[in-house]
Amino acid sequence: MKRTLCRVFSAVSLLGLPALAGAAETSVDSTTILRIEQRDNGAHKDTLLPATEFLSLDATRLADGNLSFHFYGWGRVDLVDKSFNEDRAAGSLSYGYLQYRFKQANGDIRLGRQFIHDGINNEQIDGLSLHSDLPYGFGISAFGGANVHTTHIFGENSDGKGDGIGGGRINYRYGGMLELGASAVYESKAPTLLQHTNGNHRLVGGDVWFSPHKVLEVLGHTTYNTETSHIAEHSYLLNLKPVQRLVLSGEFNEQNDRSYQYSWAMFSGTTSPAAHGPLASSGNTSRNYGGRASYQVAKLVELSGDYKHYQRAIGHANRYGGDLKMGFSDNQIRAGASYHYLDAGPGFAITPNPSGSYHEMRAWGMYDSKSFTGAVDFINYLFKERVFNEKQAWEVVGSLGYHLTPQLFLSGDVSYGRNPDFSEETRGLIRLTYNTTFSTAGGKK
Repeated sequence: MKRTLCRVFSAVSLLGLPALAGAAETSVDSTTILRIEQRDNGAHKDTLLPATEFLSLDATRLADGNLSFHFYGWGRVDLVDKSFNEDRAAGSLSYGYLQYRFKQANGDIRLGRQFIHDGINNEQIDGLSLHSDLPYGFGISAFGGANVHTTHIFGENSDGKGDGIGGGRINYRYGGMLELGASAVYESKAPTLLQHTNGNHRLVGGDVWFSPHKVLEVLGHTTYNTETSHIAEHSYLLNLKPVQRLVLSGEFNEQNDRSYQYSWAMFSGTTSPAAHGPLASSGNTSRNYGGRASYQVAKLVELSGDYKHYQRAIGHANRYGGDLKMGFSDNQIRAGASYHYLDAGPGFAITPNPSGSYHEMRAWGMYDSKSFTGAVDFINYLFKERVFNEKQAWEVVGSLGYHLTPQLFLSGDVSYGRNPDFSEETRGLIRLTYNTTFSTAGGKK
C-alpha cells in the first residue's frame, strides 16, 4: 500500500509537465559531476569513477499565474568500481510538486513529493500540504500523505517507517516581534523489524521567535515524545548585536536520546533495555551549549571566536578556537585561516581509540571573476593519541572553473591526502553546470 501511495503522489506531481510549454517562466539548473578517486588502504587499491547528474526545474506563473511546478532529483552511475554499497546505479526524486498560491490570506497548497519544514516538523512526504493566515495574527498549516522510503537497512525488508504520516502547526504572530507555534506529527504504526527495534514517530512541541529590538533575537523549540512520555529535545539560540559590527550568539541543545531517536531503527540500541554496545551505554541525555563572537574589524576583515561544550553520560568534550576571514580587490579575492581544538574526555569518542582529542588547522584562498574561479584549501588534523598508528590526517584541495557561456560553467577539483583509513587518497571531479531561465516565448532571460 505504502509503495502504491508513493507512486501515485509522485505521478500526480508530474502532471504539471505538459503545462510547462506554456509556462510564463521556466528555470533549469543542471549539474553533471564526474568524480575520479583512487583509494589505497595498503591491502588493495580501488578506482572510483561515478557519474552523477543533479537536475532542478522551476516553472512559475502557470495557468492563471498562481500555479507553479518544482522538481529536483539526482542519478548516479558507477563507470568502474562500485562507489557505494552494492549498486552500480542509484537515484532519487528529492521533490516534485505542484504549488498554488492564493491571492488572499497568504495561502498556498502543495501536491506531490515535498519537504515539510514548519515548527518542530521536518519531514519528507508524498502527499498534500497547505498553509493560510487567519485573522488576529493567527495562522495554520497542515500536511498528510505517505512516507518517503529511501533508506535501506541491512538485513531488513523495511526502513522502519510507517505507511502514512500527518501533522500540522498553529501559530500566533504579534507584529514583527513575536511568534509562537504549536506543532504535532503522527506517523502510522511502525513495522516490526527482524534485527532491530524501533518505535512510532509521534511528537508534539512548541516553538518561539522573539525579537523586541533589532539588537536581540531569541528562537528555539521544545519537542515532546508521546510514545515515551518524555521530552525529546530542547534547542534554543540567542543572537545579540550590542554595537555595530559585533555579533554575539549563544546556543543550548539537549536531547533525551531514548525519546529523540526513538523512531530511528539504526539507533535502536538507545531504545531497548536489553541493548548492548556503546550506543546502549551512551546514557539517556546528551547536551551541548556554547557561544560565538564575531567582529568585523574592517570592511572585508572578520575575526571570530567560538566555544562549545558537549556532555553525555559517558564523557564530555570542549571545542574552542577562532577564524579569520579577509577580502581583497572588492572581495574578488578571499582568504581565511582557522584553528580549533577538541579537548575530549575519556570515552567521549565511543571508539577503541584511547582519546578523541585533536587539533584542527585550516587555511584557504579563493579567486572569483566573471570568467574564472579558483580555490585552494588545506586542512590538517593532529591527533592527541595515534589512530591506527597515524598521528595526523591531512588533505589539500585545489579547484578551477571557467564560464564557457553566461549559462554554462565548467569546473574541476583535485585533492590529495593521507589519513588513518588510507595511506594515500587521491580524488578529483569534473563538474558541468548549466542554469538558465526561459520566458513564455522561449527566449532566455
